Amino acid sequence: IVCTFTLCTIPDAIAALREMRRVLKPGGRLLFCEHGLAPDLPVVRWQKRLTPLWKPLAGGCHLDRDIPALIGAGGFHIRELSTGYLKGPRPMTHVYRGWAD
Repeated sequence: IVCTFTLCTIPDAIAALREMRRVLKPGGRLLFCEHGLAPDLPVVRWQKRLTPLWKPLAGGCHLDRDIPALIGAGGFHIRELSTGYLKGPRPMTHVYRGWAD
């Protein structure tokens, strides 16, 4: 299953991840590339401030979702994870890439 820049907008991301886990074939992987909660407190503060304004403008996008925690709550185990900022405003560009099973 490939999940790219979608967990920010799904209203119940944990339920969606649990369904992905349910339909994943034995031995399959969840490949993900998602933006979300930054590791830097000043950026997190901006994410928390901006998310209520950003959501109606960006299709329900949450800037401050804890992607690794969501993936874990969905029943997956993250096996590989890399993080970093893309070019652009930091509150919108912290990315998690990896795979889980």
